[in-house]
Amino acid sequence: MKKTIFAFLVSVLLAIPVSYSNNLKDHASPYLAMHGNDPIEWMEWGDEALQKARKENKLIFVSVGYYACHWCHVMHRESFSNKEIAAKLNKNYISIKVDRELNPILDKRLIEFVSATLGQAGWPLNVFITPDGDPLVGATYIPQKAFSSALTDLAQQWSKNSKSMSADAKALNGKLKFALNGQEVRGKKKHIADNSNAFMSDVMATADTLQGGLGEEMKFPSSPQIHALLTLNKARKKAEVDEFIKLTLDVMSQKGLHDELSGGFYRYTVDQGWNTPHYEKMLYNNALLPLLYFDAADQYNNEGYRKTALETLHFLTSAMQGKTRKGTSGAFIASLSAVDDKDVEGGYYLWSYHDLKKILSPEEVKLATIAWGINPSSEDTLPMMQMTLVELAKKMHSNEGKVLEQLKLLKNKLTQYRAKTRKVPRDHKLLTAWNGLALAAFARGTQYDKSLKPHGQALADFLKSMWDGKQLRRSASSQKVGTLNDYAATAWGLLSWGQATGDAAAKKLGAKLANDAWNKFYSNNNGTWLEAEGQLLPEGTQTLHITDEPYPSAETLLIRASFLAGTTALKEQAQKVLSFSSKSIESNPYSYASLIATAEKYRDE
Repeated sequence: MKKTIFAFLVSVLLAIPVSYSNNLKDHASPYLAMHGNDPIEWMEWGDEALQKARKENKLIFVSVGYYACHWCHVMHRESFSNKEIAAKLNKNYISIKVDRELNPILDKRLIEFVSATLGQAGWPLNVFITPDGDPLVGATYIPQKAFSSALTDLAQQWSKNSKSMSADAKALNGKLKFALNGQEVRGKKKHIADNSNAFMSDVMATADTLQGGLGEEMKFPSSPQIHALLTLNKARKKAEVDEFIKLTLDVMSQKGLHDELSGGFYRYTVDQGWNTPHYEKMLYNNALLPLLYFDAADQYNNEGYRKTALETLHFLTSAMQGKTRKGTSGAFIASLSAVDDKDVEGGYYLWSYHDLKKILSPEEVKLATIAWGINPSSEDTLPMMQMTLVELAKKMHSNEGKVLEQLKLLKNKLTQYRAKTRKVPRDHKLLTAWNGLALAAFARGTQYDKSLKPHGQALADFLKSMWDGKQLRRSASSQKVGTLNDYAATAWGLLSWGQATGDAAAKKLGAKLANDAWNKFYSNNNGTWLEAEGQLLPEGTQTLHITDEPYPSAETLLIRASFLAGTTALKEQAQKVLSFSSKSIESNPYSYASLIATAEKYRDE
């Protein structure tokens, strides 16, 4: 009888789901917090984790991602929630989870390593590092079985050959540093603006002149490159360049990169024709693209571009407004996820014919099906205009004004229905640098739409609050000191806002941050940049000039801020940097787009 009771109790206990928790459970980052219930003993990146690895002579497994990343969620579900994989990681590795948006410099360093060794990189980014801090091997998304096998094989190799593997990793990273920085030397004195024509040729060589955008596969907005091309061609007036820029701006705003229903731009499309987006919406994209469209509107006298820019800023105020415990923060959140609350990629944005019939009137259903190509045989579809407004009006036997008003009404119905029945996860981090970019966009937008001014002022006040009198914070939920990118983007945003609105406090703090950034992150002795203080990996990242990412380089933003500040000292410092090109810029101008365009703009000031 006792054995029977005991067996019953054991079976009951085994049936109860096991609840796990680790150091990340209550983290302010949603991306890190979602790993808080993993069976893996995750640690945050820091000296404690590295010391533990050295003490126990274990490899460090660093997994980098971000909340809006679809494949990060897939790997979380497949591997990081798996007990067998967790057991291997807990036994043989020191496991570290990194939110790339909170540690952009580490992310950049590991991206460089994986790109150099694998030929490509992205997220999730998974890198094994020796206890000495040298990256050993890395990959992006790894399927569950392959990941499990790799963990076993690598642990066995390390147990037998840790000394030789450490030496090999150190040697490999030394070679990679030489390869990456080998061209980071000054040649004869040459102004960075002298690379402008080479840059334009470089970009146009990759231009898709049939479908817009750069490259032949996935399509990203490539804001630094397209914006630089626009700026540089203003004086050159090359017709083929203008045609390509207009084509790109048109397809980005009219096809799958842009949310037809509620506005805003997705991060990129997975196809060459801009039809199918990867559904995350990032703050930096929706800050930089309005700036591009505002400049294009002025340069080409195109009110449609200005309308796109303003609509995108209004999208930020309606969909990405950040909050604190005290209420609205004034800042904007980092991103909206690619997957909905049911873990369906794009589920928040897709509609079926059945959905339309349930929500809209028969006349509205007819309009939606013709305008967006959604019909009874369609799978869930992303609303996307299939024709021009003129063509649509003809098909509806109506006029353009009436059709436009009808489209507006049915979009409102669908968005109201969606707000009640669907949810998109939000990464509510309030990142200093990205909000600096957003403020620069609101500084432009408020010139055309005064209703944006209160939002811009609230954002400016938020950024002022990130400064404690001695240093700039990296985010609202972190006490970590800001990087060069945080200082530069915030300085540029505040100075842009101050110039546009007369906000004296914004101008004063912007100039202060610009001055501090030069002192903290730039060495006048050897003319190099340090992008963050207190890096833990060896072979610290110092460089003559900084490449663009999906947004302009921190070097570029600081130079722009320095000219906006207007002091002689800051302008002279900026001109000094712009007066010396490097072999890396000359061999790869594409990656320095924003710096080259900025150099030409301010060459004679």
